[in-house]
Amino acid sequence: MRIPVEMRNILYGNYFGYVCTSDRNDQPHLTPVFFVYDEHSQKIFFITNDKSKKVKNISENPNVSITVDIRDTVNPFNNEGVMAQGTATITEKAPIYFLSEETLQLYYDIYMEFKSKYEKVIENKPLGENDVIVQINIEKMVYWRGPHFKSIRFRKDE
Repeated sequence: MRIPVEMRNILYGNYFGYVCTSDRNDQPHLTPVFFVYDEHSQKIFFITNDKSKKVKNISENPNVSITVDIRDTVNPFNNEGVMAQGTATITEKAPIYFLSEETLQLYYDIYMEFKSKYEKVIENKPLGENDVIVQINIEKMVYWRGPHFKSIRFRKDE
């Protein structure tokens, strides 16, 4: 399913979003992350340390959301953004160098997308031994511009 151009522009044109996870007691935790969006699979990916609070929370409660927005400090009615909700999965909890060939191949393209999008930040830095890639399987997206909202739901089989 193709999403509206406004959503694509925000998800492909911005570098970071705010990921919200919750622990088993539904205590929220919000942090900025660099991310990559893949429209074909309707997934968002980010890299984080396997010791992070985000990973601990996802292990306890896989329901997450990520918000990517553009703010107009002069006119808030021009603010726009996308919130995606879904469930998160984490690469095997092992140093990236020891992942199976099959798992590495699965995430290689995503990692290369990160390197290309964040070339100035990542340079030639390989994934660290405690880095994991988190995959958000999008179930719902909401777009807003000022006070106007529209949402899209994705079926599990799409």
